[in-house]
Amino acid sequence: MLRWALLLIFFCAQVVQATRDSALRYANAIYEPAVHTVRLNQLESGFNVPIVNLGEAGVLRLEFDEFTSNPDYYQYTLIHCNADWQPSNLNVTQALSGMGYEELGNPSFSTQTLTKYVHYNVAVPSENTLPKVGGNFLLVVYRNYDPEDIVLSRRLMVLDVKGRVDQMLVQQSNQIELRRTHQEVDFNFVAYDNYFMPNALQDLKVVMMRNMEWGSAITDVKPQFMQGRTFQYQLQTGNQFQGGNQYRGFDIRSTRSALLGVVKRYDFAGQKHIDLVTDQARTYDRYFNWSDYNGRYFLDSRDVPLPGGVAYESDYCFVHFSLKADESDQPIYVYGELSDWQLLESHRLYFNPSNGLYEAVLPLKQGYYNYQYLTSDQEDALNFKPIEGSHGETENNYMIFVYHRNVQLGFDELIGYGLQNSVSGGR
Repeated sequence: MLRWALLLIFFCAQVVQATRDSALRYANAIYEPAVHTVRLNQLESGFNVPIVNLGEAGVLRLEFDEFTSNPDYYQYTLIHCNADWQPSNLNVTQALSGMGYEELGNPSFSTQTLTKYVHYNVAVPSENTLPKVGGNFLLVVYRNYDPEDIVLSRRLMVLDVKGRVDQMLVQQSNQIELRRTHQEVDFNFVAYDNYFMPNALQDLKVVMMRNMEWGSAITDVKPQFMQGRTFQYQLQTGNQFQGGNQYRGFDIRSTRSALLGVVKRYDFAGQKHIDLVTDQARTYDRYFNWSDYNGRYFLDSRDVPLPGGVAYESDYCFVHFSLKADESDQPIYVYGELSDWQLLESHRLYFNPSNGLYEAVLPLKQGYYNYQYLTSDQEDALNFKPIEGSHGETENNYMIFVYHRNVQLGFDELIGYGLQNSVSGGR
């Protein structure tokens, strides 16, 4: 009975989450329980770092689904933020060219699916929302021209290149006590000769991130040394991340045949259901490297005859997760891009004493998914160790964002960006 009670828990958690999020948050957030599968990715590559060069239009794609049969009338705008993701003092006309908002027109209606939804997608930024300056921008989708009727928000970054991230190196931690479990990130930033920085040590801010996980980002990192136009971030502390572990995966691109991680497929109460393999804790397992998607997912369906129909002909499945673990006082969550890189109540597992398993049920669109089971504590907002274990050898992507304070207008510009893989040096 618990697995069906989990469906009710999920929908209640969605409503509670939406109620809590009724005021604008300067973060990736969903404000209504009917909205699902929100993505803001690079248009050509599909990579999940929403970063554009200043002056580029239409290089990102925002898409999401709404569980309804009737379309809504949506618009979006961009709000300029400082490096700490608080709104800057720039007004709309200083930050954006054009009208300052854009329509989300021509939605697609789901066809031949048990779950009825409306699919929205739009290229970002448009000529009406083209940033004039570099920095952080919060994309806000709202309804019927009412900026208070917020549906979702997404973070994106606009890069105005004034220097380069150089000699970026990801390695196992040099701190002896952390070497087995943590990774450190070292790099230099070289500012261009023609870029004026009167008080660089004070006005430069660096944010370091693993796999686009804002919850584990290290913020406002300061350089250890400065030599001419080169700022050295070869730090001893303050640049350490839990390595985590390779992500688990499952494949629900087909509801007609068994694929990776799936043990059972069935219809119940007018919806498709998928039972996944029962997972085991990996707390003390040795590290094993296999190919993963670094926590991301990609949407696809082998049941759709034409690739162009994947966005609105793919169905949603209620996916049943189960984890073999002793009952604990610490809450456990399904985590990854599928949870928006957050520990959400809607993605929490509950212990079933009748079978000794932690269980959760999530509605997910057809595709291939990575996930892990994370907990939280006071020291680490995202804690891999209790269930997944943490290893210094784990393959991860790391991003560096370099900000500089504009001395004339008093806002933070994004002037440098670096990307490095801990194993291959690429993505």
